Amino acid sequence: MEVADGIVKVDGTRGGNVYLVVAGSGVVVIDTGIPGNSARILAALDSHGFRTADLRAIVLTHWHPDHVGTAAALRQATGAPVAIGEADAPILAGGDLPAKGRRAMRAVTRLLRVRSLDADIVLRPGDAIEGLEVVGAPGHTAGSIALRHASGVLFTGDAVLGDRHGGLQPPDSRLSLDPDRATASMNKLLGLAPRLILAGHGAPVDHPATRIGA
Repeated sequence: MEVADGIVKVDGTRGGNVYLVVAGSGVVVIDTGIPGNSARILAALDSHGFRTADLRAIVLTHWHPDHVGTAAALRQATGAPVAIGEADAPILAGGDLPAKGRRAMRAVTRLLRVRSLDADIVLRPGDAIEGLEVVGAPGHTAGSIALRHASGVLFTGDAVLGDRHGGLQPPDSRLSLDPDRATASMNKLLGLAPRLILAGHGAPVDHPATRIGA
């Protein structure tokens, strides 16, 4: 489903939203959902006129299993590099999980059979990847990032969420490593005045307010 010019939300993915962003003559995937979404992502590429060789990068907004689960399989299928925020890269590679929620997250990771992988590209705030500006958004995880498109579209991962009806939702404090920092990051992202927020969960948020509850 095309949600903006040159931006597609992949239909039917499990675990979280997956987006395709046209980047020059190629395309970027933002987040991958849980394991098992490769066929849908590759079908979406094909239906929009792209080959696997056109995939320039697989960009992950943070390390949680419902965002990185298909990254290893998609890299294997396409050869595209995987990129993630600097502080989350060690966890993606199989390093120690944060103490908060460690037992539950370890169980989910094992249940879903999420594969660890070394990032090909480590992203820092202010970097650019295939025309997308990296915006630091720590709090939900230490290395959470958002990605700002030149058109005013902002991909927020779980730093800002959408509900089913296109309303704004804050990051879940129970699932955030540092809830206060997550709230600060949310307000910073809203302060960028995006014209459209495409979050890791929920429907697109059109012309969002500068603060939740505003």
